[in-house]
Amino acid sequence: MNNPRLLVFLSILVIFLAIAACGKKAPPFLSESTFSTGVNDLTGEWDKGEILLKGSILPPLESGETADLVKGARVYYAQYPLEEAPCAECPVAFHGYDTLDQEVIIEGDFLCRMPGKDQGKVYFFKVHLIGAEGAMGPPSNTAKIVVE
Repeated sequence: MNNPRLLVFLSILVIFLAIAACGKKAPPFLSESTFSTGVNDLTGEWDKGEILLKGSILPPLESGETADLVKGARVYYAQYPLEEAPCAECPVAFHGYDTLDQEVIIEGDFLCRMPGKDQGKVYFFKVHLIGAEGAMGPPSNTAKIVVE
């Protein structure tokens, strides 16, 4: 092995193989906590400087189950000027989300207020309910609210 190029190549190869071999090796598995409760028919309306989001819960919850199953919600949002809002068929790029660690199920329906919203904008919202241990339910439909 008097060839220095071969030694460099083999050294680099051994380093890359060692790096690739690092980490936990285990068979893939599904998360044990599944949460299938979600918001259906999400709508919103402008109400005195806030947007009030409403929707029904699927599958419907018994009144005693609400406190045990639903721990809050993650509300994704997007805001656009009126003249720059995406078309009805266009995908919406959500800018961020708020996590609500409060009671969002009122009398069997989803209800929350999103404060600090300006007039002259178009808002889009999508909701995931949060269950025990942070498991998120399926996404709601996207609600579009025009605040003129």
